[in-house]
Amino acid sequence: MTNTDSRIRRLRKERKLSGIKVAELLNITPQYYYDIERGERRLTADIAAKLADVLHTTVDYLLGKTDINLYDWITSPAEETEEYLKAKETPTQYNTEKEFISRIDLSDEELMKQYKVMVDGRELTEKEWKKLLAFVRMERELD
Repeated sequence: MTNTDSRIRRLRKERKLSGIKVAELLNITPQYYYDIERGERRLTADIAAKLADVLHTTVDYLLGKTDINLYDWITSPAEETEEYLKAKETPTQYNTEKEFISRIDLSDEELMKQYKVMVDGRELTEKEWKKLLAFVRMERELD
């Protein structure tokens, strides 16, 4: 299995799609799709373009020409709709200035608990969080 094949499988699983569903969306047989995923068949340009759309990525990322998936930074229309609906259901309102400040002036531990930060499609670990906070503090000292 090549890096490209494992990348296709990983993206499919991250999107919580079955191989059968992907095959259906590509209008190919499941066997044909699984052969692609295992590297036993080559991607045609047409299937690569459709697969990139289905997996919400670029053809270059699928083929391993880049390790940067631009779609990690671009929300899909479905994600935008979901975020909008969540925000509409739970509007952020603060009764007092003190309540507002208590929400933004958090300890390192509270930050890590309340906020999820993603880099390259992966959530920061506790160690990475601490490095990030240390970097910001260092930058502030240098200013």
